[in-house]
Amino acid sequence: MDLGQLKGLFDYLDAALSKTECDDTLRLTKQFAAEVDLPFEPLQKWLSDQGGYCDCEVLANVEEKVEDLL
Repeated sequence: MDLGQLKGLFDYLDAALSKTECDDTLRLTKQFAAEVDLPFEPLQKWLSDQGGYCDCEVLANVEEKVEDLL
């Protein structure tokens, strides 16, 4: 996953979570990965290593850790 795709994931989650509540899963992240043809399992592992165990934690924890790179 490159930085552009990572930023795209954050934007996707931000938009989706403004319309629906987090269900404590990576459901939306998995949808994004499928839409941009990214393998989900390696992405899931990396996100969980960064503290992103559900969609809202991806925004709260992971985005904060990498925001200086974006």
